[in-house]
Amino acid sequence: MKVLLLPIFTLTMLSSTVAFAAGGVQIINYYHLILQGLGLDAHQVEMWTPVAGALFTTLVLLFVGLRFKKSVDQGGDDVIPNASISLRNVVELVLEFVHNIGASIIGSKECRPYLSVLFSLFLFIFVSNLSGLVPGFMPTTENFNTNLMLGLFSFAVFNAAGIKEHGLAGYLKTYAGPIVAMMPFIFLIEIIGAFVRPISLALRLYGNIFGDHLVLSVFTGLTYLVLPAFLLFFGLLVASIQSFVFTLLSSIYISLAISHDH
Repeated sequence: MKVLLLPIFTLTMLSSTVAFAAGGVQIINYYHLILQGLGLDAHQVEMWTPVAGALFTTLVLLFVGLRFKKSVDQGGDDVIPNASISLRNVVELVLEFVHNIGASIIGSKECRPYLSVLFSLFLFIFVSNLSGLVPGFMPTTENFNTNLMLGLFSFAVFNAAGIKEHGLAGYLKTYAGPIVAMMPFIFLIEIIGAFVRPISLALRLYGNIFGDHLVLSVFTGLTYLVLPAFLLFFGLLVASIQSFVFTLLSSIYISLAISHDH
């Protein structure tokens, strides 16, 4: 059965993502087809495609969350995991992984108020990245504006965490450093660095996801069969690593914001 998965998936990818037109190959984008069906012109389609991708990712997460909640409710106090792979086991494994990131960077107790943020960031980016491996679905993380909003969300969270921990004046003081004569210069540098963080998060995520899909599309256009399927394993690796990196950096920023070691 496992031996058949690769050729079946390759044929599925070929039949779903390529359409011959005028002797060439065109990549199908289901978001474009849906938006065009709603009567949007080409410019509007390009503008609303990331929104459609974000909505799709949110709906997938909502569905998985409801199924996970139902599974937990049915399990009751039973904490023994199922012997077979189940949705509950997979979700719990992912949540434990993200929790360990937050606990190791922020602290086991200090991370608790921010776990929902870390879970949300990791799961949204991970599911969005994975959707790009499904023929016809472009990940919303391939759009810089979407990634910038995720970066700004992280920016708002770690600044709010710092203000909550130190107060506004105390938090701003953490950017000034301990040397009075150097405070204006250090403060300026630190403030610029803080405002660059969401942009760097967005650029890192955008560059890696865009590059991954560019490589996949190029080799799909050259070979059509077999090789693109192997590249999907590389895409899965990129999707996982970039979700981890974004969550890890957000944890670091929160840890720096609430730290008293300045």
